[in-house]
This record gives sequence, structure tokens and C-alpha cells, in this order.
Amino acid sequence: MPESTPLGQPQAALVPLNRSEHLYWACEGHVGGSIVQPYLLRFDRQVSLAEVRQALRELTSAYPRLRGIVVPSGWTYKLQILPDDAGIDQLFEDAVRVVHGVDAASASELEAFHSAVLNEPLSMERGLPWRARYIPHAEQPVLIFALHHIVGDGRSLVQMISAIVGRLNGHPIAPCPLQSPSMVKAVTPAKWHQWPASIAGWWRNQRADARASQGQSLVMLNSRESSHFTTSRIHHHELPCGQAQLRVTAKQMGTTVNNLMTAVIANCFLARATDQPHAVAAIRISVDLRRHFPKGEQPEVGNFVSSFAVRATHQSDLAAQIQSIEAQVKAHLARYERREYALPLLLYEALPWMGRTLYSRFIVASKAKGKLRDVSCHFTNLGSAEIVHPADPTVRLTQLWPATLGVALVLGLVSLGDKLYLSVMQQLDETAPETVTAFLAALDAQLHQLLSPGTPPVN
Repeated sequence: MPESTPLGQPQAALVPLNRSEHLYWACEGHVGGSIVQPYLLRFDRQVSLAEVRQALRELTSAYPRLRGIVVPSGWTYKLQILPDDAGIDQLFEDAVRVVHGVDAASASELEAFHSAVLNEPLSMERGLPWRARYIPHAEQPVLIFALHHIVGDGRSLVQMISAIVGRLNGHPIAPCPLQSPSMVKAVTPAKWHQWPASIAGWWRNQRADARASQGQSLVMLNSRESSHFTTSRIHHHELPCGQAQLRVTAKQMGTTVNNLMTAVIANCFLARATDQPHAVAAIRISVDLRRHFPKGEQPEVGNFVSSFAVRATHQSDLAAQIQSIEAQVKAHLARYERREYALPLLLYEALPWMGRTLYSRFIVASKAKGKLRDVSCHFTNLGSAEIVHPADPTVRLTQLWPATLGVALVLGLVSLGDKLYLSVMQQLDETAPETVTAFLAALDAQLHQLLSPGTPPVN
């Protein structure tokens, strides 16, 4: 566990929101509801409701941000950490519910209910910033743990799930102290004299990116336009290959699983525009900023993610597509290493001071004008979920389906055992479900072609 800088008293009661958290709060109610992350967990054996409740209650005590509510503070907002007392017990009863009428053995019913939870708003000003839905089953019960994004990012949520699974295996939950939520130290130069080079690098990058994207036509799954957000849907899709097989193939092609999957996804978009030579599939990729913090100050739970977009165009074959994407990924990551995103990310830090109302109006206006449709999709690879299991577990997960709301199509990949689970989240106001289904069928076809012996690489 990395060292941290705990927030001392009395500041521990009020935690500032960072730039991402202010954005999520400004989006609240406007982007189809709360920016919630409901992760669906299926266990490999009977786990009683009492055991689940005990694990969740101990988690709420150990992770103070799980007791946070949003409160106004002067011109802006903060996260107030409620004391761990009888009031939390009352809110806990509201947050944890047993679901009847959903068959835990039915993939279609689980997918539909998962979507319903994604669209269920959280009361960030009066209740706990998370919800748990337990679906009983004699052999493989299901738990959906839904966390508001203001509390933490995907890595934070995986850490909490690890704590839950560990507790169900008899391991105590280690306390996770409050930490500074700021990302500034991860993106700004360490010394003032390094700022000119940082700003100059950002300016060069901006001009180069503008030249590279000039004349390109973005390929998306959207079949219609909407001036406002409505509801979203989740698609559960198990890829037709195992993690080991995909890893071997990636190694043979001299790349990583992440870059291989990004290239295959990009080619699926581009296959929809074979007659458009200037078509581009823009794929947004998340970057965990924790590794860029000074040594000993890496935070744990909170929101510490940035992102960049790679732009894939028609290539001669998959190898060429991978090479193009790898070059872009390395170039963007190098920008973070050189702190060349310092100026724009620091400017984002100031946006909350325009006030939540103005910030929200800006988001709504951007949606109405179509300015939020700047990428084909957002793809994130959470890697292996085996890390949630303690050593020699008696209770294991057989499935893990990640999910979150997004302004664009969101693809979340996770591996468990040798299986690869891909969750796809779409905005129903702009994309038809059958279009996503057809896209996933095309993705399967590309993977089959790639992994079948004797089949030429996918173009």
C-alpha cells in the first residue's frame, strides 16, 4: 500500500472536490442521472445476505469517502464525511437491498437489471454515495455494487471490491485514510523553471494534433442526434477467446493486449466506412495519474485519471494499425512524463470556480450543439480481476461486469480466470441497441479471423 498524506483534523470532515469530481457534480441530473459505476459480481458459491451486509458495513467504516455527502461550501462544493454512527446505520439500511423477481441464473435478466441500476440516481446530498443490490441464488448469488464517480475512479472501486471479496473470505478490511484529492502534483512540473518547456511542448502538440486531424471524418455508432441526455443501456459480451490466447497472439505480433484490442476495435469502426478514405476512429484511453505523483505521495481512493485519444485511419493490415496506435500511445504517455499537459489540466482546475450552475449550463449547451461527440468510443482495460481474490480463497468471483455512464460509447474490458468480459455502455438517445449488437458481432468476427490458425491477419 503506497504511502499517503492523510488529511488531518478538523479538515477531515470536509474534503475538497478535485476537477473531475466537480465535473461529475456539474453533470449530476443532466447526463442521464448520476455518474454512477455499478459493477456486477457473481460468486462461485452461496454467500449469505448476512455475510454480504457485514462486509459492506465494515467497508463503509474503513473507507471514509463511502460516508461522504456533497455540501455547499462558499462558492463551490465539498465532500463532507459523516461520522460513523447510528446515522450511518440508518443510511446503510437504505443503501443495501435484496432484489426479488430477477433470476440470477438468467444472463438477459441480469443485463436488464444491471442497466436499470446504471440509470438509478444516487442522492449525493442526503444518502450514502453508493448502493448495493443483492440477488439471491442457491449456488451463484449476484451482488451489484454501485459507486458514485465522485467518490472514486475504477481503480478505487476495484480496491473496494477486493476488500469485499477478502472479507467474505475471512480477511479483515484494512482502513483506508482520507487523502488529498488534488491531481496537481501529478501533472505540473516539479520546478518553476521547467514551466516554459512544458507550455512550449503543449503548444507544439496542439498544433501537431490539429494538423493530423484536419479533413478527417469521425466514425461513430450514433444513428441519430439528441439535444439532451436520456437513459443508458449496458451490454454484457463475453469475447470469443481466452485471456491466455489473446496474450500469446499479442506477444507474437510484438504488442500488448491493450494495443491489440484497441486496433481491433478501431478496425471495427473503420469497417463501417470502407468507402471513406478520410475516415477516422478516435478512441479515448484512460491514464492513471497515480504513478506520476512524487514518490511516497501516491494516493489510493479518489479520482486520479486523465485521458487522451488515439486516431486510427485505414491501414493496409492489422499490423500496420497496431504500429500506428502504439506510436500514438507512446507519444501521449511521453507527454505526461514530460508534464506537457500541465497548462490545460491546470486550467481545468479553475473551471469549478465558474459555479455549478454555469458549469452545468455549459455541459448541457455542449450536448445540444453536438460538441461532446468528439470520439468514436472510450475504451478502458481494467486488466485481470484475479487481484480481487486473496491467497487461497474459498469464495471466488466467476463473473465481473464493470459499468459506468459516459457521454460517448464506453467499452470496459476485464479478465477473470481465462475469460474476457466486455461491458458496453451506450446512450439510448443517440445509438440504437441493435447497432451495438451488430458492432459486437463484427468484433467477434475480427477476433475469430485473427485467432484462427491459417487465417490471414484482419485488414
